[in-house]
Amino acid sequence: MLGAKIDPRFAKLTVLLVEDDSFALKLAQSVLKNLGVGRVILARDGAEAIKILDSMATKADLVISDWNMPNVTGLDLLRHVRKTWQNMPFIMLTGRASEDFVVAAKDNGVNGYVIKPFSPDQLMKKIQSVFNMVMKAPDA
Repeated sequence: MLGAKIDPRFAKLTVLLVEDDSFALKLAQSVLKNLGVGRVILARDGAEAIKILDSMATKADLVISDWNMPNVTGLDLLRHVRKTWQNMPFIMLTGRASEDFVVAAKDNGVNGYVIKPFSPDQLMKKIQSVFNMVMKAPDA
């Protein structure tokens, strides 16, 4: 399924995965496992994700979040993350491919997005791309 070389630095990562759809959640979990991510924390909506983030002793290395969720949307979660952790990598999962979505996500500092339904390979490539971009940043 995933033929790319695995970066050993993934083993040190903590990823917060926020998704209310069971199928998408399991698929994303599988991708993270295959990438060798050390720790995956799950949240079923943005409100739960905010509670988790605010209570963590150390910050997450990456947030992967659905856009359309009950209670707190992925866009609202992204806004919350950017207020507290401006440089925390954030990937949005969405069923929306509209220009309005892309503009809103970029305006709020998203690092990348993946359109649903996505393949494991699409998500893996996006995670690697965002991770590589962040690791090359001077303040990373």
